[in-house]
Order: sequence, then C-alpha cells, then structure tokens
Amino acid sequence: MSKKFYRIFLAVLVFLGLGIVLLLTLESLKPEKTKQKPQKATRYVNAEKIVYKNYDAEIIASGRVMAIEQVNLSSEVQGKVFTGDVPLKKGAAFRKGQVLARIVNEEVTYNLKSQKSRFLMSLANVLADLKLDFPDAYNEWQIFFNAVNVDDDLPALPDINNKQLKIFLSSRNVLGDYYSIKSFEERVDKHTIIAPFSGNFTQVNMQEGSVINPGAVIGTIINTSTYEVEVPVEKNEVKWLKKGQTVNVVPEERTADTLVGTIVRIAQFKDPQTQSIPVYVKIPSKAGQVYEGDYYSCLFKDIKVKNSMELPRSAVFNHNEIFLVQNSRLKKAVINIVKINEKTLFLNGLKEGEFIVNEALLNANENMQVKIIDQAEKKQR
Repeated sequence: MSKKFYRIFLAVLVFLGLGIVLLLTLESLKPEKTKQKPQKATRYVNAEKIVYKNYDAEIIASGRVMAIEQVNLSSEVQGKVFTGDVPLKKGAAFRKGQVLARIVNEEVTYNLKSQKSRFLMSLANVLADLKLDFPDAYNEWQIFFNAVNVDDDLPALPDINNKQLKIFLSSRNVLGDYYSIKSFEERVDKHTIIAPFSGNFTQVNMQEGSVINPGAVIGTIINTSTYEVEVPVEKNEVKWLKKGQTVNVVPEERTADTLVGTIVRIAQFKDPQTQSIPVYVKIPSKAGQVYEGDYYSCLFKDIKVKNSMELPRSAVFNHNEIFLVQNSRLKKAVINIVKINEKTLFLNGLKEGEFIVNEALLNANENMQVKIIDQAEKKQR
C-alpha cells in the first residue's frame, strides 16, 4: 500500500480519538441528576361513617310440612279385621266419628250376653227380698231390672243411699257382677275403632279378614285439618323468635297463596344432622294446596335489631374483624356481631363517627395507606 493511504488512515484514527475525548469531557461537565424514589400508588377504598340505629329485620328458612296428629291404630283385642264406614286402604279419607275398622270376635259377644243373662237372674232373686226388707228402694230396682237388655249396655245403677241396702246388695254380689259386666262392655267396645279426627290413612298393615292380636298395628292415620312446618333455624338466630309469633309461609313452587302461620314450639335441642334448632310453625289446612311432605319457606318478620349498623358480610374477615380508616391508613378492629343475614350482618362495639370499610379488600394489610372514595368521585368513575 502507498504511504498516502497510511497517512489518511492515521488521520481518521486521530480525529475519532479526539471526538471521544471531547464527548467524555462534555458529559462530565453536566450536573448530576438527583435520583427520585418511586412513588407508591394510593389505594382507594369504599368506607362509610359508623352510625348506629334501629332496624326491622327478618329470618328466612325452609322446612317440610307434617301432620300435627299422626296416630298408629293398634288393636287392643283379638279377632278378625273388617272394614268400617270407609275402605281400609292407604289414602282413604274419613270424618271424625266414622268407624275405621271392626274387630269381630263372636265368642266375646256371646260371653257378654251370657254374663248379662246370669246378672238378670241374680236381680230377679234379689227383687223379692228387696220388696220385703227395703220397700222404699224396690221400685227403682224394679225399673232398673226392666231396663236391662242383653243386647245393649247396662243402664246406670240406682242411687244407693242406704248403708244397709249397700251391704245387702254387696252380699248378693249384685254390685260385683254389675261392674264386672261394665268392664267387659268396655273391652267389647274396643272391637270398634272410631276416627278421633278427620283425616287420611297414610299406611294400612292389615287387610279385611286378617286375624289380629292385641298390640298389632292396623294402620297409620293423620289429621288433615291442621299442619305444621318443621323449620331448621341457626342457633344464633333462634333468640329472635318466640312462641306465638306470626309467620308468613310461602310454598317453594310459588304457585299457591301465602299462608299465615304461628310458632307453636321451639325445640331445646340441636338436630345432629342439620346442626340447627327445629322450630315448628302451625299452618291452616287448605284443600288442594297443603299436603304432608310439601316444602314451604317461612318468613319470620317483626324482628327488631336495636342500636346496630348493617354491613356486607364480605367486609368481615377472621369471623369478627373489619378494617377502619384512620389517618388515611387501614386499622384492624374487632366487632360485636348482633345478627347475621344472608348477605349482610348487624354489628356494634365500635365508636360512632369512625369510618369502616364496607367492601372486601384483597391483599390489604394494616397501616396500608388508602383514600376513601367519596360519592361524587365514585359517580365520576
């Protein structure tokens, strides 16, 4: 290469070196910039001032309809089962006073008639002596004798005011035979089972013609004139309820009318399955609307919650803690929970006038700097 090329190349290197030196010198002459600390973003929260007042609250719970009266028809005598005034079938309806079933035992019937015949013979023998020794009582006992019929129940005994007459009748075993027959009549009456109320058969265990022994269950009947709803209520809610309180009862399918019920019982035990307290609400029967086994929602109203504040349940954490805003920072506080609703709760135990956070805060901690969103700013957002 020629000397001219080397001179040009060297000149270029010199100029580059001088430019770098000059640039570094100018950079060093600039004043140093002060490093600024990164500013933390202010967090906005919804909060409101604590003010206590009185509220009208309610409790809603659902339960199953049950018949207030459910009776197992058990036989106290032996014999054959026959139907009464209504079919002995599951679902059969009956009215109070109708015959539900008859237990036929002809041996017992004939035995009773035999006892009454012997009693008449004893009375006939006694009447002759009564006419001589107790003439004042003779007419009454003669009328009683004529009224005795082997096919009917014995009439009431004449009044026995004379002590000697009482001894005389006892010695002839008249009184003993009379009460023995009356006892037997009571036993015979048990062969006819009368409906104690209007209702339905829900279960039938014996068919017509079956032989039944004492203690066996013929079937199960329910009273369809009144029902009750067994409602499970949380333990901490039961204190707001009382016996006699009126309740709005609504069918879950919402196709029937709302009924007005009354609390008739509040259990003093906890149901092991639901872990709640059973409350029983009596409701009127309505043909074609109320059936045993239906599910109804019970609305317990007229519950007065005094000196409290309502807050969303989502704002509470660790069971009973909330955030207050003090000097633009979060502060934990413990509340006293008065009543819990489905989505809100009533509380007290904090100082009025302070600001309480009324929303759930994620990744929040105590002493975090916050700013309360006022309503005007909230609308703009």
